[in-house]
Amino acid sequence: MSSMAIRKSKTPQSPTQRADQKRVDILKSAGKCFRKAGFHQTSMQEICTEVGLGPGAVYRYFTSKDAIIAAMAEDERRQARTLLSEFHDTDDLPQALSAITRAFARRYAAISDAGLMTEIYAEGLRNKRVGAVIKTAETEWVDGLADMLRTAQERGQIDQALDAHAAALLLTAMWDGIVIRQAYTPELPEAMLGLFDDMLKRWLANAVPAAGKRSKPAPAPKTATPVAEPQLDLSPPPAPAPAAEKPLTQAEIDLRQMSLI
Repeated sequence: MSSMAIRKSKTPQSPTQRADQKRVDILKSAGKCFRKAGFHQTSMQEICTEVGLGPGAVYRYFTSKDAIIAAMAEDERRQARTLLSEFHDTDDLPQALSAITRAFARRYAAISDAGLMTEIYAEGLRNKRVGAVIKTAETEWVDGLADMLRTAQERGQIDQALDAHAAALLLTAMWDGIVIRQAYTPELPEAMLGLFDDMLKRWLANAVPAAGKRSKPAPAPKTATPVAEPQLDLSPPPAPAPAAEKPLTQAEIDLRQMSLI
């Protein structure tokens, strides 16, 4: 037998797979450039140089730098939606939300990654095309999270009176804030995440009825009986009673009798 190692031939990629891989390579190279210099300071030529492709090859996949940024935004939220789908049917909502929190923290642990995410959102506020992509992706994310909360409500895990959509928006805002804060406070991520977990558990535990029973809706507050407005008496005040006459003295009686003589 020959001692020569037998090489395993690689499975050739299909044209679609090669195209997908080139797209991924371009986005990775563009992200590297954006992390170093920012969107507006990076040229398409620098991206071409980083990925090792000619301008024609790059423009075949992305017609402009805006298209690259929009694709990055969509890819970020697609990964987030995949993460959310893994926990949709969870029986332990606080634990699922904690896992999502830590997944986001790990994903953006590097300051450059947190900065890139922040820059993508900032560009979405300036650039209508990028903003439209981000808005669509955000709507899908928030709707998916709200649906997850509604499922938990149906199972009696959280308060049925909770506005699921508003809660989903609040959770998303808090997760975004944690990513940014972690970049500025890298020495305290665990303490911050632990506090966030504790807050979620307290919030949800206070909303869950005891012994798994659904809480009865709180009775509507009683409407106070309106107090009748006092009526003003506009009639003229009664005339004061005449003062009682003083009894006459004996001298006054004598004088009156003398006047009659």
